[in-house]
Amino acid sequence: MVNPWMPERSHSAALCGVCTLAVVLILALPQSTSSAENADDWKFDVVHLKKGKAVFEGLLVEEKDDEVRFKSVKRRPGSPTVVISETFKRSEIDQIEKLSSKEREVLAERLEALAKERVELTARLKALDPTGKKTVPLLETVAFKSVAWGKDDKDKALSYDSTYFRLITNASEITANEAALRLEEIYEAYARHLPPRRRSGEKTVILLPQSATDYHLLLKDRGLNLLNPAFYDPNRNQVVCIYEMPRLSEELARVYQKHKQHLDRLKEQEADLNRVYKGKIPLALRNQIAESRKSIEQANQKNERDFETATQRVFLPLYHEAFHAYLSNFVYPPGDGEVPRWLNEGLAQIFETAMIEAGELRVGHADRDRLSKVQAVDMNKKVELVPLADLLKAGSKNFLVVHGSDRQTSDRHYLTSWALAFYLTFDRKLLDGKALDPYLTALQRGADPVSAFEKWTGKSLSDFEKEFRVYLQRLNPNGTLGKAPSEK
Repeated sequence: MVNPWMPERSHSAALCGVCTLAVVLILALPQSTSSAENADDWKFDVVHLKKGKAVFEGLLVEEKDDEVRFKSVKRRPGSPTVVISETFKRSEIDQIEKLSSKEREVLAERLEALAKERVELTARLKALDPTGKKTVPLLETVAFKSVAWGKDDKDKALSYDSTYFRLITNASEITANEAALRLEEIYEAYARHLPPRRRSGEKTVILLPQSATDYHLLLKDRGLNLLNPAFYDPNRNQVVCIYEMPRLSEELARVYQKHKQHLDRLKEQEADLNRVYKGKIPLALRNQIAESRKSIEQANQKNERDFETATQRVFLPLYHEAFHAYLSNFVYPPGDGEVPRWLNEGLAQIFETAMIEAGELRVGHADRDRLSKVQAVDMNKKVELVPLADLLKAGSKNFLVVHGSDRQTSDRHYLTSWALAFYLTFDRKLLDGKALDPYLTALQRGADPVSAFEKWTGKSLSDFEKEFRVYLQRLNPNGTLGKAPSEK
């Protein structure tokens, strides 16, 4: 295992900082599930897809004429259970092996219990005692080890080893547990989308300093001065990201505590008024107390929404940079040929805004902000996508912002990369290894990027681009397709 505090490995590569333009989501494509990995008493519905003979184990939620809703379940010894909600087109499915009604009921109850545990863990994270004096019991915990933090070995941190990564953080156990669970889920999504081609790939060390101060101290030790909140260092095979969940949790807990004190005082005031007025408090006073309680409840609800938004921002750069690391170590290492910049950044953006809802990873939806910008292209010309012929030939300089004048070019390239990667992933389903490998091999051998792309997609670029534009106009935020503007 790489020592995170030692010099980098020998091969050369540039740091990858988190993109300037952020947002989007997550996806899931086939990966066969080994029965050995699920070797316990859990029984599953099994979906067999036509393409690549991919197999998904999990819970059949709903069947329709044109689609099937499914909860994929991944269980590995020593790792948290990962549940990913997804939808398959009926035309994709070869067959479904169904559980009996009783067996499905047992599975549904188990998944519901897991979801409740995850929701409860999140609730406990929000209600974390800011003093650190109260021990918060964990539910589906991961196995942490105590390791040194920093070069001098004076400070301690928590470490967790997974299949694809090693997490090291100086955050508290409950916030470290949240990071470990989310990383397990997102790496499972990476592997579904782009199954590992190198099982012997080197685990990425993911360092999560619990504050901006700790982050910049770590950068200083490396002689770096970065404004980005996260970066991937290929030389060390490390992702480093500010992990502000401890601060966010403590801030929310302090607010909860203040609100609780206000509610306690209101309760005391109400009791005093009841004694004074012999249980007949005047309506005006009762309304005043009720309004105060309502105001506190509304403030708590807003704070929780803000907490969820802030949590999303914390994990966004981590998911993005971790994808670059996964791609480099387990799918297409530098020696096998460089993945085009547009594809690498497009996929990383898709994974950025992975969403956890009711204890499950939500997949396949389109980020509203990016989608609205994309759909504005043909509506009012405020935003223009990069022509695909130019995007396919774009290099790293088209994505970098060195001067203020570079911002618009960079944003357009990131936006178009996201849109194209989303289309190829969810509609065209062209990003499995068998379809993608010949395209990348052709590029490595010096083929014209446009010709290689046309061979990969099976269409002329002009025809492909027309269909691509129509798809974007029909795309809904939930990943479904509606009518094109001309059909409405």
